[in-house]
Amino acid sequence: MEEKKISKYQKIESYIVENIQSNHYKPNDILPTEAELSELFNCSRVTVRQALNNLAYKGIIYRIQGKGSFVSKENTLKRSPLLKSFSKDMRDMGKKPWSIVETFYITKVGEHIGRIMGLKPTEKIYYIERLRFADNDPILFEKTYMEVAKHPEMSVKILEGSKYEYAREHGMDISISYQNITPVFAPEEIAEKMKISSKTPILKLSNITYLTNGELFDYNELYMNTELYQLNIVKKVEK
Repeated sequence: MEEKKISKYQKIESYIVENIQSNHYKPNDILPTEAELSELFNCSRVTVRQALNNLAYKGIIYRIQGKGSFVSKENTLKRSPLLKSFSKDMRDMGKKPWSIVETFYITKVGEHIGRIMGLKPTEKIYYIERLRFADNDPILFEKTYMEVAKHPEMSVKILEGSKYEYAREHGMDISISYQNITPVFAPEEIAEKMKISSKTPILKLSNITYLTNGELFDYNELYMNTELYQLNIVKKVEK
């Protein structure tokens, strides 16, 4: 029984890979649904899901909840599941990271972001927008909110580099980041910056980061160009 199950999902993987190699499925093409593959191979959707998950883990395809499975580009980068800076993540993959700071000003945090950050609506924050590159490819658009009182030294020069390096240099020990991941279509202004279609499915990551002393470091909204940069999540069995 086990041999038959393994054979089935391997056949599904081979079918998809062969269709990609023959150019029947091109980069960013949507693949058949789980139901369609289940009918085609006369197997359960669990078996199909296993095959698709294996292909996603290998970087051959990428999956977006509620939208389906898509063919990856050959040069797609994989975001590390570890908590580390974008700059270090890119360097670890042999890429040159750099950023353009498009917006940097001080404003009141307001009701909505204030609730997220645990601040009163009238407290001052930096509002920052950065377009982040790997070599020459724009792969991440970032909106950042940081409390002015805790980061008086913040500047465009710092933001052109790494906030994590800034934190380390100023004795701040980053500990944990809580992330919420949402599939979205690229907003037009962000799609234009990333040189993709506004109909391209991308990932939005909202994450709030804390220091080891429990203090808030920052709140970010990240838009990932999933044509070039994808998110890997590794889970382990609880023991």
